[in-house]
Amino acid sequence: MYLFFHSLYKDIRAQPRVVYVILLGLFLTRFGTYVFPFLALYLSSLGYSAGHVAAVLAVMGFGNILGPLAGGYLADAIGRKRTMSIALFGSALATLGIYASADRYGLLLAVVFFNGFIGFLYGPASNALLTDLVPADQRVTTFALIRLAMNGGFAAGPAVGGLLYATAPVLMFIGDAFTTLLCATLISVYVPHGLRTIRGKAGSLKVFVQSWKAALSDLRTHHLYKQYLLAIFFMAFGFCQVFSVLAMSTKDTGLSASEYGLIMSVNGLLILLIELPMSHFLKRFAPRRVLAVGFGLIGFGLFGFGMAGSHLGFLLAMILFTLGEIVALPVGMAYSSGLAPEEFRGRYLGLRGITWGVAGALASTGLVIYSEIGIAVWFIAGASSLIGTLVVLLPARTRRKSAASPNLAS
Repeated sequence: MYLFFHSLYKDIRAQPRVVYVILLGLFLTRFGTYVFPFLALYLSSLGYSAGHVAAVLAVMGFGNILGPLAGGYLADAIGRKRTMSIALFGSALATLGIYASADRYGLLLAVVFFNGFIGFLYGPASNALLTDLVPADQRVTTFALIRLAMNGGFAAGPAVGGLLYATAPVLMFIGDAFTTLLCATLISVYVPHGLRTIRGKAGSLKVFVQSWKAALSDLRTHHLYKQYLLAIFFMAFGFCQVFSVLAMSTKDTGLSASEYGLIMSVNGLLILLIELPMSHFLKRFAPRRVLAVGFGLIGFGLFGFGMAGSHLGFLLAMILFTLGEIVALPVGMAYSSGLAPEEFRGRYLGLRGITWGVAGALASTGLVIYSEIGIAVWFIAGASSLIGTLVVLLPARTRRKSAASPNLAS
């Protein structure tokens, strides 16, 4: 046991300074992520129907699809740091815009699209920068630390968000924007630029199209990465239901907004307590097998939400769901980042973000499905995640001219 924790300590000490800057920034932004978990409840309180709320989430999801497309390109074209700064400053403004436009539905749709787009520029650039700077054997720990910071903030954030929501919804929006601006300032001052692999005028449509053509041509021969994208699409479709349907499902079961906030906080608290040592332990195993186990646990947790009839039932389902997340996501982030060729790193990680965005946009239909068939939507979500388990276990060709290191192909 001593040797295990000593090894983990050495991995943490070996992380570059930039990792800790990003950790602090993400903790601040995640702590202040009050709006999204309560957005469906807030819009419903304004009199919007389930269909209108689902449309808002779908439009935001469409922005989430296009954001990584632009973010992956910009990460390779103008640098990781500039892309991250643009994303954070823009996201803070867009968050305030959602509140300002909430009573004008057409404008609200435009603002939430921009929010989804600008916020999702960040992920490909941030993950590409970490992959640039962190050696391959330390990346599982790096991404576990990143998720530790995010979910450490998230453990407290929704509970505080619930109190702010009950006091005055505008406070949620102000708090979210403020913490995002703090993170943007840290990134702008302390983070290096990282690699740039695209030459030419970044604002040129021709350069944009040609760079993506080159990346997609490379992807044609990268069977492991294509398999990973397909697997996370199915898992993410189920996973994203937690951030749209769960609020309404708990409300209809008779739980209060504060109880819902506490259930969401359990997710972050468990990750805070056990994800880092768990990830350090799991990095010795073949990544695809670890992903299969994690996706399966997520699926069974989603089934659990469908069977829950009390606060305790939802808590138990959240624990199972979170264990799957702990097992799968840090390993999956390190695995896919390692598979991404250096020349196309930002764009490959953009494709990962696009896949999540497409799954999230489709998952927004869960609110409409829930209004029609009720808790059966959780069984659809759970089955989707289990399909992801099957996909990631399928045999895939591992040899290619620009393949990643052999240990990632297991």
